[in-house]
Amino acid sequence: MVEDTSEINIVTETIEKNTNQLNKADKSQASGNDGPNFFLPINTHKHNMEYTPGLGIIRYNHAMQNLIPMRPKTTDKEAMPGDTAGLFSYMFVTWMTRYLWKAYKKGILLSDLPLISPYDSCIYNLQRLENLWQEELHRNGPNNASFSMVVWKFVRTRVFVSCVLLSCSVIFGFISPAILMRNILEYIQSPEGTIWDGIKWALLLTLCDFSRTIFLTLTWIVNYRTALRLKSSCTALLYKKIIGLNNVGSINIGELVNLFSNDSQRLFDVILYGPMIVSSPIIIICSIIYILQFFSPMALLGMVAFLLFYPIQYLLSRLNGYLRSKAVKITDVRVKLMNEILETIKMIKMYSWENYFCQKLLNIRKTEKNWLHKIAYFQSLSVSLTPAVPIISAIITFLAHVSGGFNLTAAQVFPFVSLLNAQIRTSFMFLQVAIINIIASKITFNRLKVFISMFLYYFYKIMLLDKGNICISRPIMKSQSIAIANATFVLDNSKEQTNLLNKSKNKKIKDSDANTTELEELKYSEENMYVQILTNITFGAPKGKLIGICGQVGSGKSSLLLAILGQLQIIKGQLSREGSCAYVSQQAWIINSTLKENILFGEQFDAKRYYQALTVCSLKDDLNMLPGGDETEIGERGINLSGGQKQRVALARAFYANRDIYCLDDPLSAVDTHVGHYIFKKLILDALKEKTVILVTHQIQFLECCDHIYLLQNGTISEHGTHMELMQLDREYAIIVNNMLQQSKHKLNGEQYGQIINKDENNINSEPNIELINSQEKQDEENSKKIHSGGTTLTLQDKVETGSVKMQTYHAYIKAAGGYLMALLVFCILFSNVGSMAFSSWWLVVWIKAGGGVTFPFFYIFKNATVPGSNGTLLSDNIIDNPNFTYYQNIYATCIGFIIMTSLVRGLVITYATIRASTRVHNSVFKNIITSPLKFFETTPSGRIQNIFSRDIDEVDNYLPLAVEYMIQNIFTCIVAIFFICFVLPWFSIPLIILGTVFFLVSKMFRVAMRDFKRMESTSRSPVLSFVTTTVQGLHTIHAFKKEKNFIKKFEELLDLNNLCTYMCNAAMRWSAVRLDSLAIACCSITAFLIIFLKGKIPAALAGLAMAYATQISGVFQYTVRLMSETEVRFISMERINYYLKNLEKEDTPKESLIKLDENWPSSGKIQFKNVQMKYRKELPLVLINISFTVKTGEKLGIVGRTGSGKSSLTVALFRLVELCGGVIKIDGVDISKIELHLLRSKLSIIPQDPVLFSGTIRSNLDPFKKYTDLEIWNALEKSQLKEKVKLMNGQLEAFVESGGNNFSVGEKQLLCLTRALLRNSKILILDEATAAVDPETETAIQDTIQNEFVECTVLTIAHRLQTIMKYDKILVMKNGSILEFDTTTNLLSNPNSEFSKMTAVMRKTVK
Repeated sequence: MVEDTSEINIVTETIEKNTNQLNKADKSQASGNDGPNFFLPINTHKHNMEYTPGLGIIRYNHAMQNLIPMRPKTTDKEAMPGDTAGLFSYMFVTWMTRYLWKAYKKGILLSDLPLISPYDSCIYNLQRLENLWQEELHRNGPNNASFSMVVWKFVRTRVFVSCVLLSCSVIFGFISPAILMRNILEYIQSPEGTIWDGIKWALLLTLCDFSRTIFLTLTWIVNYRTALRLKSSCTALLYKKIIGLNNVGSINIGELVNLFSNDSQRLFDVILYGPMIVSSPIIIICSIIYILQFFSPMALLGMVAFLLFYPIQYLLSRLNGYLRSKAVKITDVRVKLMNEILETIKMIKMYSWENYFCQKLLNIRKTEKNWLHKIAYFQSLSVSLTPAVPIISAIITFLAHVSGGFNLTAAQVFPFVSLLNAQIRTSFMFLQVAIINIIASKITFNRLKVFISMFLYYFYKIMLLDKGNICISRPIMKSQSIAIANATFVLDNSKEQTNLLNKSKNKKIKDSDANTTELEELKYSEENMYVQILTNITFGAPKGKLIGICGQVGSGKSSLLLAILGQLQIIKGQLSREGSCAYVSQQAWIINSTLKENILFGEQFDAKRYYQALTVCSLKDDLNMLPGGDETEIGERGINLSGGQKQRVALARAFYANRDIYCLDDPLSAVDTHVGHYIFKKLILDALKEKTVILVTHQIQFLECCDHIYLLQNGTISEHGTHMELMQLDREYAIIVNNMLQQSKHKLNGEQYGQIINKDENNINSEPNIELINSQEKQDEENSKKIHSGGTTLTLQDKVETGSVKMQTYHAYIKAAGGYLMALLVFCILFSNVGSMAFSSWWLVVWIKAGGGVTFPFFYIFKNATVPGSNGTLLSDNIIDNPNFTYYQNIYATCIGFIIMTSLVRGLVITYATIRASTRVHNSVFKNIITSPLKFFETTPSGRIQNIFSRDIDEVDNYLPLAVEYMIQNIFTCIVAIFFICFVLPWFSIPLIILGTVFFLVSKMFRVAMRDFKRMESTSRSPVLSFVTTTVQGLHTIHAFKKEKNFIKKFEELLDLNNLCTYMCNAAMRWSAVRLDSLAIACCSITAFLIIFLKGKIPAALAGLAMAYATQISGVFQYTVRLMSETEVRFISMERINYYLKNLEKEDTPKESLIKLDENWPSSGKIQFKNVQMKYRKELPLVLINISFTVKTGEKLGIVGRTGSGKSSLTVALFRLVELCGGVIKIDGVDISKIELHLLRSKLSIIPQDPVLFSGTIRSNLDPFKKYTDLEIWNALEKSQLKEKVKLMNGQLEAFVESGGNNFSVGEKQLLCLTRALLRNSKILILDEATAAVDPETETAIQDTIQNEFVECTVLTIAHRLQTIMKYDKILVMKNGSILEFDTTTNLLSNPNSEFSKMTAVMRKTVK
């Protein structure tokens, strides 16, 4: 171990300096960048407030303080101002003004926002929800516990308050037109009464409208915070449950992303809109009373017609809910596939399978589109009926009234029209939205139950079956760290568990007999609930000893480590363990953060141990090569590290954690031989000599040094003992070792073997080995200084636009919908629908004004006496006496048909346009992304891309069409209303200009701020989704290191930040609403006063029409502005998508440079590199420097070198994953940069270091394009040693493969990748350490297969095990991106000073 004190001090100072810089990170950095500073706090709330149950009414003290009219301002500038606001500030949301003003003047950042209220924080609400859930379990037991009931208890008090406030708003909204407006119109009709009577009613009308607005504002404010708290608690609970699982079973990452993005939003929406359902019954009862009071009983037919739309609306909502539940399932499949594509994009490109996955996803989208079409149509129909039903109801009411021979007057009609248009219409709209969200929430709760059931299952198993308890006791013998006695371990069959739980939850257990029956059912179903993994395991690991575990592929080695860690269920026997654990998985799990954060993994920084970890894990050279040293950001899944580097980072993390027990799952297979030997000696034998180490390995040289060895076969331990004991037994272990030694000797001819054996031992002892590894350290440090200035950050900042949504975004959406002609058609249909409703009101005015005379043209609506061409005057005010009564009646009745017809047509046209737009947008952005170069996926977190295909596409699919439709409809409604008011009262134009100016300023300030808030909300959502994905991928590692609390805390911070942005968006919306409503009230008040002052000059019918529309404006006006802003905000999702549509670079060959090739190309497989230079990004240094070599037809080339030397970069260059910045690569004399990418990659085959399987079947993984017969596939499986394994699987070639191939071992996945290569039968084959994860026996078989089946192929093998390439024709030694040596194997070995010879000497030493 290196003990140079001065060197340690220098490194320590540097690291501590970097740490101080990291600690300066604030919440804006944390959100703006999804990766670095993984465990650093975001500071979303200073003081965590813990929930204390049982406080009674005292817990409402804080909320009640908001009722104090004036409260002093808080001195804490970071505290949420809404918590300390007085009543007036609370009602008018005045505390938001400073934030909106700042956003309007300068723009606003996350750092400018206050901290989230402790009462809205994740930790507080999660504790409260968990407390209620525990009470429910205690009260009803796990069988009858209802999560929906728990949620209701969580929100019921605030929902009740909301309903009371809304009821007050509705009552004031009824009084305003039904009583006060009626009195004003009666005052206009009557010649009696003084002007002060009119003024009195006008003032009361203004006060009443103002009270209605205040109560409605308070309702929304209460709902916002209730919804936020429920969303926060349920999402945090879901995450906490997920991180508590050992595996997520049948739940895929796509479903999880959907739960955390779309379903969490539906939880928010149901609380936001659900309480609004109470407004409808109140207003209907009031309306019936009004009709009975002022109309004939026959007029109740109108309310009957109105009430009949309730079941229709309910059926439409239920139908929508059913259709949405079907669509959500398809969406889950799509998002899951998208997630799989993102995780495996590199291999998809190398296999040239983009078209297959593209077609697969687009087919899913096509199915989803069919469901979306149905949803959108019925949704649009529902939206169009919402304003139409009150109008139709009014028409039926008035027609029924006059059919009984009763007269209609303006004082009767227009208050009721106003009531229908304003209150009943709004309540009906609330009802529709509430029902839709309640239905959608049921789907969400059903999806949440899957996860709740997974935890209830453990409760069943422990409490009812008394099995599966993973409580790990201490070993009886104090000298033992781990003791397993005759244990059987199983993996949960989550589908069976969920089915069983659903059955049991449907049964009501009433007595002890029922409990006994259920217990028997559980025991009876136990076999189906498990998949047995390990059987009759007896295992012991003494303290401070090195235990080796070996066995063939799929024998259960990795499962044994998981069993030791307590992450498999035990149904028989006993597991005992003493001490903390560290775990390194076979495929290293790396988080999207700095390299330093990956090693520290939330532990306190210790410079000495950190430097020691870098040294013993051979990471010092890698730090010099990385652009920012240990502050370099590592991409998701370690995408910018080589396989060996990822594994060594994972080892460094384990060592730094300083645990008692180390479970290492074959970590040295991914590193070079000499590096592996160095790590084994320095880390495992030296640094961990006092620890208990459980090492899974296939490498015999490491097993020889183990204190005890266990050999696994088919999930059981077949042999165990020391190396010498097992060799003397001369059984399976001895056969494996002997075969390995003979293989190694056979691969080196006699002369080569003699040269190596006779070398000076000093050349291969430990100290020279350190020199060998670190010989160029000083030179690397100098080079490092030149490149550290750039490239530290990998993840690019999420593109956050500023200012208005650009016109090109709207243009892109209109173009996707079918162009401007389609947009014009949509506008015309909507206008005709709104116009038909406006016409009905206008015709009613004409009819009433005509009275009992013959006047009917609109031009004479102001005339008081005779009609030109007639011989009399108006004889009566009773419309029944009018000779043209039938004419007026028929036209008025015809309006019903026209309104319904335009509503139906409107639904069809809008559905066609919007779904066409969303589908085209989805398909285009997906094609753009999948054809993007690899660097896009390296620099863009998967959560950000998932956000595009989950939340943003969901916005464009479901929310944007609704917002656009509502907005256009309301804009036309407002235009018609203002037109009628100005037509009746021309003087209204003067105050309209002043009010319009104020309206413009308020709305502009609001819209600017709202865009910024919404963009921050959208940007802060991506890290939440990325974090969920990262967590699921690393569950085993998180559990092993006991970092669950760290991850939960980090998730809570990320979610709090997102919730803060959501709350600020909603508060800004309410700020604008109360101010715009005040302007609308001013309009209504001015209209009333003008009518009063102009009494006698304006007919009562026209005054009633103006008053009706003025009252309607007070409800619609602010809603229209909010819809305009909301629509613009929703277009931010389209803006983000459009950014990817316009700015993504495509990887392809320019058409003008393409070369036409024969179908048989390449015929020989000759490869030439000429002065090749390559860098991964412009700001990074070259990773390949002037590479020149030639591989002749059929030659086998072995590529070796230290991890990070550029070996895998040769493959990247050959596949054109990154374009060269200099030089040329030729295959059969053809420059590959001039070949179509798909063709090039389809002619190459690769067996990767990290094997990749896709969800589907064995066949789809081997032959996605269905090019090969069953016989050819079976022959390939036989050659790869997998035929028997596949034959035993259910379905054989159609056997199910889980996402990522989780139902196969790493070795088996590697063999399936070999099978792919055998089927493709390309002239060029690249093996990237393809046998690293298989046992020596399987490796020998694979190498023989490669030698026999690829005789005529050019083979390039990147090797860490040098014995695998000893028979190769030539060897290429790489170092620091350059060729160090290139010659035949014999020539290099005959030169004792060659680098390859030294590496071989180290390898020989280890197998000696």
